[in-house]
Amino acid sequence: MGVEKLAVDAAFDAARLAANTVKDTWSVMDAAAEKPAPSQYLGQKAMAAVQGVTDQAQRGVNAAIGA
Repeated sequence: MGVEKLAVDAAFDAARLAANTVKDTWSVMDAAAEKPAPSQYLGQKAMAAVQGVTDQAQRGVNAAIGA
């Protein structure tokens, strides 16, 4: 196998990898664009819970700020 063939194969492999990466990225972004935002189907309390902010933690933060 000659050096020329290896160089050509490497170029094709790099192009194929780039194309597959773009396809995969586009697929994820397309799916995310079609999905409704959490604020469209979750309430404020549910979104805070998903983010890890509980009522008790919020009260503690408010108490610390108020002190």
